[in-house]
Amino acid sequence: MDTFIDKLAQKRNAQEMIRANLTAEAIKMEQLQSQMQAYDELMQEIRQVNLKTVENVTEVQAVLKECMEKLEEVQAASEQDANKEQELVQIKELLEEKFKQSDDFLHRENVKVYRNVQAAMSDELNKQTEVLQNENKKNKNGVGKATLVFSILTMLCVIADILVQLFSITIQF
Repeated sequence: MDTFIDKLAQKRNAQEMIRANLTAEAIKMEQLQSQMQAYDELMQEIRQVNLKTVENVTEVQAVLKECMEKLEEVQAASEQDANKEQELVQIKELLEEKFKQSDDFLHRENVKVYRNVQAAMSDELNKQTEVLQNENKKNKNGVGKATLVFSILTMLCVIADILVQLFSITIQF
């Protein structure tokens, strides 16, 4: 009977071991299922992050495109500003050239006027001198010399006054 009890005890131990193994396997299976569920959740999070990344890439590309357009606009504006600056420099050079031409023209005209006045004064002085000499010959009394000197001084004053006026006109321009 001892053998029978021993066999029964062994059978019981074997069944308990099988049950214990089955229980351990069930626990292990639950752990694996929990782990698989966690992996699935992580994979879903990774997919969501990938979708967000794709959206962000699209947004970043749109922003970069917009930035490139603005940079091109700024570059175009900069080129226009450079063109405007160049035009201003050209206008300034043209104005300087025109002022120089104007100054040259005024100088030539003033020289012509001066020479004409000088010639007219010289002619007038010669006429006055002849007139005074003729009167001096008629008057032989010394009054003619005084008149001649006075006339010459008057003419010199008139010439000086005209020259001063000419130079003041030249300075004004």
